[in-house]
Amino acid sequence: MRLVAIVPTYRNIRTLPAVLDGLSACGLALIVVDDGSDDGTDAWARAWCEKSSERTLISLPHNQGKGAALAAGLALARQRGFDAALTVDSDGQHRLLDAQRMARAAREHVLLLGKRSESHEGYPAASMFGRRLWALGIRALTGLGVQDPICGLRCYPLAATDGIVCAAGRYAWEEEFLVRCAWSAVEIEELKIETVYQDATQRVSHFGWFDWIESILVFIRLAGVRVFMRAPTGAARGVLARRDRSWRRLQGMAVFVAGVCALCAPLVVVVPTVAFLAWRLHASMLIAVGAAIIVHANAQLFPASIMLFVVVLLALAVTRAARFLCSN
Repeated sequence: MRLVAIVPTYRNIRTLPAVLDGLSACGLALIVVDDGSDDGTDAWARAWCEKSSERTLISLPHNQGKGAALAAGLALARQRGFDAALTVDSDGQHRLLDAQRMARAAREHVLLLGKRSESHEGYPAASMFGRRLWALGIRALTGLGVQDPICGLRCYPLAATDGIVCAAGRYAWEEEFLVRCAWSAVEIEELKIETVYQDATQRVSHFGWFDWIESILVFIRLAGVRVFMRAPTGAARGVLARRDRSWRRLQGMAVFVAGVCALCAPLVVVVPTVAFLAWRLHASMLIAVGAAIIVHANAQLFPASIMLFVVVLLALAVTRAARFLCSN
């Protein structure tokens, strides 16, 4: 199987040389995508790529986001007849050993994702929050228990994912692509890798407030497709179709949404609405409808503020109670 490594980069001239030299030393063909850097990255990468016919540089005219850079790299890889593409971030947070392991584990019909440990010391709180939030979102949208949906170390099966198009252009592109792969019956698996985070004074991150907004909008759009349009069928769930922490959190979230709805609308409207949403978003209909009935039955006895507090406690209790059903 022919495999190429794709390295998207933006203003990472300090860490990029070591990443590229390491991948090149492994004998991998390389596609470097410079996303409109203005710190000398493009000139350096161009000179580096000219030293070997196995190296290619794509220079985007202006910064378009990581998603656009990945899409450009994957398109060129398909055009050149590669079977799979290994994507590696240019900030030095992926170990060369893990990249090699992922390249060896690559299969033509599997989207392989890196899975980092959450218990690693120094894991940024913002990254942890985004990781868990998207894990919950992907569980709701696909039914898959992906533990690390935001990891950039991945191996894309190029033929199996040909035709998948994402509207997102920045960091949320990777999560949207994952969801659309599941909807297209592409098998998804995770490979445990080491967690590498540099000191806060050395770490370079281009993830900003706009990217948080984009992530929320992308999820809302995908949820709209999942709820109101024909449900994608035939998803190959593989080893990810199991109960895990994201499944527990999804049940707790379903209880919270059902409880809030029960406080705001008549039960005759709430029950079918909650049941429909739970079915479409892979939560338990029984748990969601039961929570709505319980909250509505007590809403006339206690003030709304107290009932809202009860809803929160009920959601937390369901999340904790479901722990024994999970595999991790």
